[in-house]
Amino acid sequence: MMNIHLLKKTFYKTLFPPKFGNTKIQALYNFVSQNDSDAEYWTIDGQLQEFIEIIKIFDEADIQYFFERIALWNSYYLVIISDKFLDSHVKANIKYDLGKIYAKIFLLYEDSDPYFLIDNLEIAVTMYDSKIDMATLIDLASKIELLHHKKLITRQQRNHNIQFINSLTDELSN
Repeated sequence: MMNIHLLKKTFYKTLFPPKFGNTKIQALYNFVSQNDSDAEYWTIDGQLQEFIEIIKIFDEADIQYFFERIALWNSYYLVIISDKFLDSHVKANIKYDLGKIYAKIFLLYEDSDPYFLIDNLEIAVTMYDSKIDMATLIDLASKIELLHHKKLITRQQRNHNIQFINSLTDELSN
């Protein structure tokens, strides 16, 4: 069954894209929206390099602003951004913890297709050797339980990710 409210929201965002009060966030939004149709084919000598150059100059205030305005983003764009975090070229060029940012995007991602992000949660956190705090780990476990309860993820996805989060919790406790 199609969610009419979600359809209206997506249609509105397409016709009237958000205007951010942060030039770096606006540049990222504009870039992703202009290159979303071929995102799977971004190369290091093309769009992937441009993406890296945009996010390379982000600082803590920009990242905080991104999360404060995350509701303005098209969910598909969030999936593209999260997916690009997993590229080895991005990891090699970005100095901050994108695994932690990936986890926070996952927590705030409210669309009906969470499996786009859950399947790579462990990869992102491991790839960046992320230091995730206890509150975020608890939130991740709760979100995974909720997704499983709503039958949006399989029991296998739930068990695997809960086991991974428990291992992170154990590491934090030691």
